[in-house]
Amino acid sequence: MFENSIVAHLMVSLRAVKMGTGIHLTYGETELALDAGVSGLTTLLSHAHADHIGGLERAKHVISTEATYDALVARGSKLPASNSFVKYDETIGQIGAYITTLNAGHVIGSAMFKIEFDDGLTVLYTGDFNVIDSIVHSAAKPVSADVLITEATYGTPQWEFPNRTEVHGEIVKRAARLIEIGKIPIFQAYSLGKAQEAIGLLNRAGIQVVSGNPAIDSVSDVYNLHGSDLSFVSIESPDAKTSLKNGCAIVSSSPKYTMTNVKRALGASYQKDLSRRMERYNLSGWTLGEFKNNGFPLSAHTDFPNLISFAESVDPKLVYCFTSNASTLSRHLSDRGINAVPIE
Repeated sequence: MFENSIVAHLMVSLRAVKMGTGIHLTYGETELALDAGVSGLTTLLSHAHADHIGGLERAKHVISTEATYDALVARGSKLPASNSFVKYDETIGQIGAYITTLNAGHVIGSAMFKIEFDDGLTVLYTGDFNVIDSIVHSAAKPVSADVLITEATYGTPQWEFPNRTEVHGEIVKRAARLIEIGKIPIFQAYSLGKAQEAIGLLNRAGIQVVSGNPAIDSVSDVYNLHGSDLSFVSIESPDAKTSLKNGCAIVSSSPKYTMTNVKRALGASYQKDLSRRMERYNLSGWTLGEFKNNGFPLSAHTDFPNLISFAESVDPKLVYCFTSNASTLSRHLSDRGINAVPIE
């Protein structure tokens, strides 16, 4: 499969090994950790989701965007003792390599990293990324590199998302219809990224939003600090009861927790009445098969066709795929003439 001498050399000289929540990258004398804390090494941190920040306190130094750091603080994560901030399209020198930070389009502050070693070899690490514009994030753009290290979360052919604008329209239409008949739509979304897109979408449609979890409040404040204009009422605010009475949508990362808060703040009878008025919907790419039922396929990741086209645009000599569908994506890329292997 790997008859090309350049590819064979890369597979021997460049080591990308799964370690904790991320990858340990070695090339010559240079070692870097990607989305994981490794004792004695510098970590390139792509974003603040929990599945990418394991062991950060062990890292010698962490490089991230300032927005990623602020999101970590907002989510109460353990923070590294030593860190520095980078901006998109900024290049910095690191031991044995130059590192350029690129927008990943996934969540606030999310970054891809292009690493150029002293001998000219280039590696693009995507972290989690999205190539479609959302309400609060701009799309990631491919850049050329010799080696691509890419996520494969939706790396199987059945994951092809519908047009995002159409999904947005369906969400707004459903929310408006339910509010008109006295019901309250509750949209379940991750507290970092998806929740803010939902709030921004509903804001744009003129629909009042109640945030169902303090975690969403804190992260949304970070979005606003970095240039967004998200408007919402916290479920813990005295104004929440008025919003719920007048008609609104709830955005929650945990509807169960939201209802516990309602019971504590407003009483059991109010919680029961509110529960009868609610209709719950998931906002996730995993709901693709249930678009018309109880979910909308709104994802912060790249779907299968765009994973393929992104890799083709990078035009690498070698691709390493990580996350759950790495083997399948690797096989499909190889079938298209792109040398690819999974990191498992």
